[in-house]
Amino acid sequence: MDVVRSLFRALNDADATRAAALYHPDCMTEHVFAGANEYCAGRDAVRAAWTAEFEVWAGDLAGGHRFDVTRIAGIETGWGWVRAEWVSVTRQRSSDVTRGWSGYSHFWVEDGLIRRHRSIAGEVPAALVREPRPASERRYPTRPLVGVGAVILSEDGRVALVKRRHEPLAGQWSLPGGMLELGESLEAGVAREMLEETGLHVTVGQVVEVFDRILLDDEGRVRYHFVLIDYVARVRGGALSAGSDVDDVAWADPRALAEYRLAQKARDVIAEALRLTITSS
Repeated sequence: MDVVRSLFRALNDADATRAAALYHPDCMTEHVFAGANEYCAGRDAVRAAWTAEFEVWAGDLAGGHRFDVTRIAGIETGWGWVRAEWVSVTRQRSSDVTRGWSGYSHFWVEDGLIRRHRSIAGEVPAALVREPRPASERRYPTRPLVGVGAVILSEDGRVALVKRRHEPLAGQWSLPGGMLELGESLEAGVAREMLEETGLHVTVGQVVEVFDRILLDDEGRVRYHFVLIDYVARVRGGALSAGSDVDDVAWADPRALAEYRLAQKARDVIAEALRLTITSS
């Protein structure tokens, strides 16, 4: 599945050479490209087809992306098949005509390279709208629930914070985040939660920390049990605004967090995210 994730990153960067390197020299693609390239055989043909696609069509999602991947999962065939579900919006460079697609792709991955790639998609309005999913039960769970969050960093080094509307942190400032949904990949869940809570489209980076949060009621029963995974994220589009689950949002200077009365854990996660960002730059 990592190969497929790497492919979509290369496609969103419009890098045909990097994308082609992930295909097997004897690969086949079906219905990935239009016209004469509907069926492509071989890495060189695929590189040429992606190059032609990038020359004519530019990504028109936030940050210039052409794909937002909503799910990547293995298929239980025993043959290395992976399914990726996605939405796409592109804009014709010569005319500014836009096109939107919603679909999925199947990949046969062997020895770390893509042998087969076939797609099925339907055209949708370019202004893509995803239907909200029902909220899952969080109080008194029967098993731990997985939550995802992020330290969203602005270009000038500030951090996005949200003031919670609901328990267990109602009325408190914290990092944005929420619950992973069934069948949703970690990166897709982070991107969705950041957009829902802050109005920001983000590029999800590396993991900062994994930890648990267990809260008991007066009788000693487990009221909440979360396993939380926090990432570093960078803004690629949108504008900071409070979503339905939060009362307020703010860009905060990491050197002046005292006024927000963040929990010590949140301050530690921010400090570690900043350290990782400096180390990797």
